[in-house]
Amino acid sequence: MLKRTRTTWMVSILTAALLLQPLTVTAGAKEDIAKQLSELRKQEQQTAQQQKAADQKASNLKDQKQKQVVSLKDLQTDIKTQGDKLSKLETKIADTSLKLQETGHQLEEAEERVEKRDTLLKSRVRMMYTKGSVSYLDVMLSATSFSDFINRFDSIKALVGQDKKILSENKKDRNEIADMKKDVEAKLAEVKTMYADAETLKASLMDKEKRVKAVIASLSQQESEQEELSEEAEADLINLAKKKQELYAEQRAVLAKEAEEKRKKAEEERRKKAAQAQGSNQTASSSHNGQLLWPVPSSNTISSTFGYRVDPIAGYRKLHKGVDIAAPRGTQIVAAESGTVLIASWTNGYGNTIVIDHGGGMWTWYGHIMEGGIYVGEGDTVKRGQVIAGVGSTGDSTGNHLHFEVRINESPVNPLPYIQ
Repeated sequence: MLKRTRTTWMVSILTAALLLQPLTVTAGAKEDIAKQLSELRKQEQQTAQQQKAADQKASNLKDQKQKQVVSLKDLQTDIKTQGDKLSKLETKIADTSLKLQETGHQLEEAEERVEKRDTLLKSRVRMMYTKGSVSYLDVMLSATSFSDFINRFDSIKALVGQDKKILSENKKDRNEIADMKKDVEAKLAEVKTMYADAETLKASLMDKEKRVKAVIASLSQQESEQEELSEEAEADLINLAKKKQELYAEQRAVLAKEAEEKRKKAEEERRKKAAQAQGSNQTASSSHNGQLLWPVPSSNTISSTFGYRVDPIAGYRKLHKGVDIAAPRGTQIVAAESGTVLIASWTNGYGNTIVIDHGGGMWTWYGHIMEGGIYVGEGDTVKRGQVIAGVGSTGDSTGNHLHFEVRINESPVNPLPYIQ
C-alpha cells in the first residue's frame, strides 16, 4: 500500500494545478512563465530536501536492519549451541537413569542376599528356641576327649565366624548399595537441574529471536515504504520536469515571436541574426537523430548495462534504467546533445542529477554527480559536447561512475542504440 508524505501530496497537487493552467502567449507571458518557473524551482528544492532526508532514513534503516541481522545470526548460533548442550544433557540423563535403574537392581539383589542371610540366622535362632538354649561352654565341656574338644572348638569358632560374616556382609551390602543409589540419584538431580537451566536459557534465546525477527520484519516494511515513496518522488519529479519542459518551450516560442517582430523592423543583416537565433532554438528538437555523444569522453568502461538486475543497494531484482560508465571522481561529463536543462539538483536515488530536454520527447539524465560537480543551472541552454558536470558517487551508488539515461516521453530506454 502506497504511503505518501504530506509534502509529497502538496507537490503533486501543486504540479497538477500548474499543469492545468493554460499556456497562452500574452504581453505578460514572459513574466508569467518566469513566475511559474520560480514556483517550480521552489517545489524542486523542497522535493530535493525531502529526497535527501528519505535517502538518509533509508540508509539508517539499512544499517539498523544489518545490525539486527547480525544479532539474529548470533542468537541462532547461541540457540544451536544450547540445543547441542541439551542433546548432550538428554543423553547424560538417559545414561544416568539407566545407571540408577541398574543400581536399583543391584540394591534389590543385595536386599535378597540380606534376606537369605537373615533367614539363615533366624532359622538358627528358631532351632535354639525349640531345642532349648545351649551355651557354647556346655558344648565344649561335653566333649568326650581332647580331640573331640578341639573339633567342637573349631566348629563353634567357624559358626561364630560365619554369623559375624553374615552380619558384616549384610551391613556392607546395605550401606554400599544404598550409598551408590544416593550418589546416582544426586547426579541425576544435578543433570536434570542443568537441563532445566539450559532449556530455560534456550527458551529465552528463542523468545529474543522472535522479537529480533519482528524488528527485522518491521524494518523491511519501512524499507519497502521508503522504496514506494522513492518511486512516487521520481514520478513527481518527472511531472515537474515535464511542466518545466512546456514552460521552456513556451518561453522559446515567446522569444522567437519577439525575435520575429524585431526581424521585420530591422535591416537584412539583423533579420539574418534573428533567424539564426530562432533556428538555434529549434536545434535541440531537430538535431538528435539517434546519434548522441558519448557522455564521458575519457572513459569507455561500462560497469553496468540497461535492464533488470539485482540492485546492489536494494538487494533485489529491479530495472536498471540506464548504463553506468566507470570513471575517477571529477572526470568531465559532457552534454550528449544540445538542449535545455530541466533539472540540476539532488534527486532521490540519483544523488546530484542533471536532466536535459533535447526536444521531440527526448531527455537525457546524468546521475551520481560529485558534490559541487554540477556546472550548469536549471533553464540553461547547453551545447552538444559542453562540459556540464564531474563524475562522482552521490545517491545510491557503490563507487565513482556516471549513471546515464535516455528517456523517450518520460520512459527510460536502452541508451546504447542512441549513442555514436
